[in-house]
Amino acid sequence: MAIIKHAARQTLGQLIGANNPVVTVPNDSQRQYAWSKKEVDTYWEDIQKFRIARETGKESASEYFIGPIVTITDEHVKSRSLLDGQQRLTTSTILIAVIRDILWRMGSPESQATANNMQRDYIARKAGRREPMEYFLVLSLFDRDFFRDFVQDWNETSGSTRGVEEGKRPSNKLIREAYSNFESKISSELSSIPDDESRLDWLDSLYECLIKGLVFVEIQTPTSSDANEVFETINSRGKDLSTVDLVRNFLMAECRDEPSKQRVNDTWRVLLDSFEKREEIERFLRHFWVSRHGDVKSHSLYATIKEELAEKFSKTPQTYSPKAFAAELESASLRYVDLIHCSTGLEEFDNALMDIKALSADALHPLLLAASERNDYTELQDLVEACLSYYVRWTVIGNRESTALEENIFGVAKEFSGGAGCSSIMRRVCSWIPENDTFRAEFEERSLAKASQARHVLEKIEANLRAKAGIDELAVAGAGKVHVENIYPQQPGQEVRLEEHEALVHRLGNLTLLSGRKNQTIANRTYPEKSHIYENSALLVSSETGIDRLWDFDNSRWRPEGIRERQAEMAEVALEVWPDASNWS
Repeated sequence: MAIIKHAARQTLGQLIGANNPVVTVPNDSQRQYAWSKKEVDTYWEDIQKFRIARETGKESASEYFIGPIVTITDEHVKSRSLLDGQQRLTTSTILIAVIRDILWRMGSPESQATANNMQRDYIARKAGRREPMEYFLVLSLFDRDFFRDFVQDWNETSGSTRGVEEGKRPSNKLIREAYSNFESKISSELSSIPDDESRLDWLDSLYECLIKGLVFVEIQTPTSSDANEVFETINSRGKDLSTVDLVRNFLMAECRDEPSKQRVNDTWRVLLDSFEKREEIERFLRHFWVSRHGDVKSHSLYATIKEELAEKFSKTPQTYSPKAFAAELESASLRYVDLIHCSTGLEEFDNALMDIKALSADALHPLLLAASERNDYTELQDLVEACLSYYVRWTVIGNRESTALEENIFGVAKEFSGGAGCSSIMRRVCSWIPENDTFRAEFEERSLAKASQARHVLEKIEANLRAKAGIDELAVAGAGKVHVENIYPQQPGQEVRLEEHEALVHRLGNLTLLSGRKNQTIANRTYPEKSHIYENSALLVSSETGIDRLWDFDNSRWRPEGIRERQAEMAEVALEVWPDASNWS
């Protein structure tokens, strides 16, 4: 059980600032800055409600409890290592910095003096001309330098921080976005205030709310193990956002020497620098684990990883350690980036990966990740194409539950990692692909209301038609933006509306592709009013698939049977685009 040395009420001004022990995010724990616009907006709205309520003077509105923080505090409370609460303290510091910068730009001696005082009291200061800068909040190595350059190292003469390049890591970008978000919100508020004196009062009120009104409960612990236990208790209640950070904390706690800790930190640098979004790192960690151990749900991922790794580290410490796990994780991450960014350098393979991306078929990634560990990408072309046929026939067109597909894919991924050969896995995947008669019947009846899926299906049919006609696929690129068009309109005139409207409007036989900006006015017209658009289209799926069958010229009405006829013909093309198992036998 964790030892809690002390728990105390602390305002923001008592946690960070010139008269308090420096708050440091240790390098061997804690996550990077992770608040997106959603969390920053919520924080701002709460602060604004509190500021307005506080101005009433009621005692009940004098403070706003923002949550607990966990620190490792030495015996004399001369230093604080922050284990939980980084997001709130960092965001609060960013908001103070925005107030500081806006005050400076107002240009009056009073506003600029106030800005300098904010900087010295709650962000950073120099005790003497030749003394180093003292930062009141020190982030971990992943965000430290960027945060100092962008927020903390402020020049009191010029009223600006040092020039910095755009942050490369997702957390750096989120810091910049939080600053811009606050700057925009405050500027909007000030725009409706008529004079500088009133603006200064408003900014002072906001500043007072932050420094004196925001209240935390600081949970002080004597050791890192105690703090980690409290941190896990607070953060592991099914919160996917903290899984990556909890895993890193666990690995650091399991390390027995500094080289091992350094190896874990190096791996996390690679993860942060390789992925564009934090969500991608979370997804990678799950897919990495699934590729080796089979299915595990996101909400139980950390508990599963911790339990299994702790047992393995304990049983075989000489052969398997946090250092070894970190090395495996890093190696897999580089291949995973290739897969999700379609950047293997092999055109045909990357095209297949782009199909996976277009279909949001993420469930296929654990298998390809496992396969790529012992096989070159050139050896996996058939596998990725078979997986795509399986996914499209089973999920997109078959509209079956994805659970069974995931269980199958995750299961063979685990077998691959366990040493199974590519040919045996290929046979397993092929055995799950629905047969032609089933696929044809399901395609003929399928509706696709999801535009991204419909576009992809139609684009692949278009590519097949162009290949048969000997037309260069690159010709499509000159046609501009391509959108999905409902031939029989989604909002037809009442006089031509079909009784089966809802059942037919999103049928694949009623969909086509058109280039250029979508014109909703034209889209809702009858066929004769827009037939020239289809006839003159450079896209064969519009110009040569019998769209005119959807209109009864003799009776001036839409033909439901024409939709079914066209869709049946498209189904025959689909059999070639997404073949059955015989294609690889």
